[in-house]
Amino acid sequence: MGSGHSVDYERYSLELYETAFRSTCVLPDVGIDESLLKYSGVNSNAELQAYSNELVNSVPGFIDRLGSSLGLFTSIPNAVGLGALVISMIMEICLMTSAQQREDSYSMLRRVFGEEKASGVRDTMSEYLKRHRMFVNDRQQLQEEMRRLEVQLSGHLTVLKNSLLHDGQMSSRGFKIWVNGASFHILMLIHEARLNVQAGKRASGYLYTIKTTIDIYLQDLDNLLEKFKTYKTSITSLTVTGTCVYYTGCFSSCYVKNTETKCEARQYRNPDKLHDPCKGSDMTKAYINHVFSKYEPIISLKNHFSDIKNNIYSLINQHDEFTLPSAS
Repeated sequence: MGSGHSVDYERYSLELYETAFRSTCVLPDVGIDESLLKYSGVNSNAELQAYSNELVNSVPGFIDRLGSSLGLFTSIPNAVGLGALVISMIMEICLMTSAQQREDSYSMLRRVFGEEKASGVRDTMSEYLKRHRMFVNDRQQLQEEMRRLEVQLSGHLTVLKNSLLHDGQMSSRGFKIWVNGASFHILMLIHEARLNVQAGKRASGYLYTIKTTIDIYLQDLDNLLEKFKTYKTSITSLTVTGTCVYYTGCFSSCYVKNTETKCEARQYRNPDKLHDPCKGSDMTKAYINHVFSKYEPIISLKNHFSDIKNNIYSLINQHDEFTLPSAS
């Protein structure tokens, strides 16, 4: 005969989520990269200028290093969006030693792809960053390179999406690569439109294509999030251990483990909480619901794409330059 006591999975799972949140390796690393966030909005040129000023004031010899990297150019056009991102990466390279540059020149790619080497998305993004840097002051050549690599990246993203959704290849790293690759692809489309508008074409001709691409990616994201939630449930392990000590009583520890990263977080429980739930499918489901409704890197994904869509006209019509800072 039951006790009639209803288990409050919502409250106990929230406490467990808060424990996991304090141990970042338990929760999935799947957010949009900080560089893409910084340079995808309407303030990208201001962000670039602020970053440049910071380096000028904190890194001895930075102006000379940057000037050497930019060659004879003292100003760079279209230093907004993807253009601003590329210039920021040139600045990063100026700060690296020769050994660091041989290892990997772009910190964004290291953060997004980690140890993942065999990736068409990575190869195309890396190639584009290199080609943009080569033709940063040659609009016509940059347009040709962008058109070619944009199509290539779109195809690689479709292959990756299908492998995650239909081929049993879902993983936190794969999901992160897709969302960042999709964001990068949209920035490519916007920059291509920006250059074409500067060449005399109407911005309205590109709005439908870019907005439709974002809508497609938002639909893909819904499907991928649903699949990723199922995957995340399968790699989450909840266990409990108990210890009784003479004079002090009994204590328990509740563990939440990410079996993908082999990382776990531990929640200590006092004697009065010994009977709180700490395992089982209901508890796991409640915990995962908190992850997908509260964890910022996940819940902000849709907003990132929607914000770009809402500002699309302003983004296309931005053409601010970046001027090489002068020594004071």
